[in-house]
Amino acid sequence: MQRKDGWVRITKIYDAACENGRSRYVDEGRDDCIPANGITDGKFAEWVPESALVKIRPADPADTATLDEKLIAQSDDFARYRKSFTTVAQKLIADGRCSAQDFEEMGGWVKSVNDYRNEPVYFTYCGGMTSANKIYMNAATGQVM
Repeated sequence: MQRKDGWVRITKIYDAACENGRSRYVDEGRDDCIPANGITDGKFAEWVPESALVKIRPADPADTATLDEKLIAQSDDFARYRKSFTTVAQKLIADGRCSAQDFEEMGGWVKSVNDYRNEPVYFTYCGGMTSANKIYMNAATGQVM
């Protein structure tokens, strides 16, 4: 979408939900709404090193998602943890903790890089995008936290 100094923007530009100079989307770690933290004019996007790109786009694992997997097919590391992501999402929906709309809105599970950088821990929001509505899961064990 955009190239700059060896980096490539791979997503659209999103609202960072800045209030009083802090992003509401950051629960842990630096939440300053400043360019040094990747937020400019209250907006952010995902960037990757240009050297990480390949000429032929790999197949999207979401293309082979079953009907049960469609809600979480856009999860980070979907190809690796699709079974665990699906099982836990279905249980959360069946238990009434989450709705299908929650998973549609989030696209599935997002890798937690602040507290669980070296562990297969992912999160989603159920019932609203606040800390109180954040649900973590360990994709290797299926444990919900």
